[in-house]
Amino acid sequence: MAKALVEQVLHDINKIFDSYDKLHEYERTGCTTEQIKKELVMLKESTEKLSPLMTRLFKENPSQIKGISTLSSIFKITYLPTLKIHLLYISQIKESKTDLLKIQSRLAITYLNVDGCIDSLRIIHAYLK
Repeated sequence: MAKALVEQVLHDINKIFDSYDKLHEYERTGCTTEQIKKELVMLKESTEKLSPLMTRLFKENPSQIKGISTLSSIFKITYLPTLKIHLLYISQIKESKTDLLKIQSRLAITYLNVDGCIDSLRIIHAYLK
């Protein structure tokens, strides 16, 4: 497998993990609207970069990645449209109540887990390392 391509895939997956972990922290401790918006933007950008990279990786190495059909189905990202709507909503509100922002963090965590996406990303990440 092309080392540079794998490194970029791992980099983008790590960015998703970092944002996911921060959202968990925000759900527990609270955050500002700007903090949650920053993580949602990071998730959106990383996902948009990751999808074509994974497609390319699978096309260039179809026999080297076991369970390719299962793994590739993960990247028919179901949460991306919801993420974009959530980001638009967060950008337009001027919420400052900690409890309501904690709920927004939980919402982002929930749709990121649609169809076990984070768990699947963890499997891919471990395989590629």
